[in-house]
Amino acid sequence: MNSSNTTKQLASKAAVICYGFGDLASQFVWTFVGSYLTIFYTDIVGLAPIAVSAIMMGARIWDAINDPMMGAIAERTRSRWGRFRPYIAFGCPFLAVMSVLTFTHPFDGGSSAGVIWAAVTYIVAGMLYTLVNIPYGALAAVMTEDTNQRNLITTSRNIGMNLGMVIVNGLSATLMLKFSGEGAEVANGNGYMMTAVVYAIISIPLFLLVFATSKEVVKPIGKAGKFSFSETIGNLVKNKYLMIITLVMVLQMTAFMGRIAVTSYYVIYCLGSFTMIATIMTIPSIGAIIGSFFAPALAKKVGTRNALAGTMAVQGIGLVIMYLAPFDNMTMVLVGDWIFGIFNVGFAYSLSMVADAVDYMDWKTGVRTDGTAYATYGLATKFGNAFGGSIGVLLLASFGYVANAQQTPEAMAGINTVVNLIPAIIFFLGAAACLLWDKSDKDMEQLREEVKARNNTKKED
Repeated sequence: MNSSNTTKQLASKAAVICYGFGDLASQFVWTFVGSYLTIFYTDIVGLAPIAVSAIMMGARIWDAINDPMMGAIAERTRSRWGRFRPYIAFGCPFLAVMSVLTFTHPFDGGSSAGVIWAAVTYIVAGMLYTLVNIPYGALAAVMTEDTNQRNLITTSRNIGMNLGMVIVNGLSATLMLKFSGEGAEVANGNGYMMTAVVYAIISIPLFLLVFATSKEVVKPIGKAGKFSFSETIGNLVKNKYLMIITLVMVLQMTAFMGRIAVTSYYVIYCLGSFTMIATIMTIPSIGAIIGSFFAPALAKKVGTRNALAGTMAVQGIGLVIMYLAPFDNMTMVLVGDWIFGIFNVGFAYSLSMVADAVDYMDWKTGVRTDGTAYATYGLATKFGNAFGGSIGVLLLASFGYVANAQQTPEAMAGINTVVNLIPAIIFFLGAAACLLWDKSDKDMEQLREEVKARNNTKKED
């Protein structure tokens, strides 16, 4: 049977819209962790920068093993709810609880117990994020057989992600100060923890909406094979295009999520205002929501790869403007921030290219690796966040940063370099890495048609 004559299975409109709520929920738990945990560790708990760096990088080393395993396990899951949906429903309450525990410090930060508590809570929170978000990411590729609707689903996710960042970055400073007590000018430990509690409570029903509205219509042919770690890693490494987009995503996430982990230092110590955190960190997300309405048209006109490379390059330019801006020239700072934000639409392109890489592997080998492929997105997110937090805080210390003190001009210049210049350079490298991807959108569409025709033939046989 010719594939063009078959009826495509589609996701409902409610499912497309509600899919974005999953990333909205993720931002409530993970963006708050990514944005504020580093400064919570150094300025509230009292952990040494070297301890913070070791905790975050150790967690990422474990993630390099744990994330592909979770993807492979999800791929092989068979339940009445599908392969991926049950992990979202049953994992989100545990993720919410652990996101709160990361912002507690029952032990002194200078003690071994304090370091161990921080390490355990952070690593377990990361594992639960993996448990929920890798199946959530993989779900997008199995909700519909239509390419255009898949792009709408990833756009919904991008809007949810940036809306979540707007809310978290816009409200967090105010909430933390409110929970820190009357007259507080800087958040204390209770302010961080209670804000985490609020976000955790909100996240659970949002995740459950995704579970309730989504349906898995693209299903693997045949029974689930036994889990093999070596085979799982082999499938990832053999996929040329997955390796390319993984490289791009690692650079993209390190530049963006890694920068988020240290941006508060720039706002507090260089711009001189704790409350300005909301403005500086919210503008990129508001800009991204605006840019998202034009993102599909841009990809259609110039191709997904070129759209990703171009928007990343312009983001780098925006950060260079912020780096060159004097600390008292708020107009120049905000112009750079808006440029950086409006072109912050590359995550949707990256997700579409991950789906293309899954289709390529299916076309080449007949093996569909939805879960393990989307594990690379989650791993890139956490690696970028941790790399920015761990290496960033070490660089800050090398420039002379001292917690809760007036910074020297050299330290402030170092903070500016870490927060703006280095991420700009990484964005430029990510844009260049996109050029390794040598297939057009039309090539990928043809590839999917061939896969569908082959699968239809198998069904008839």
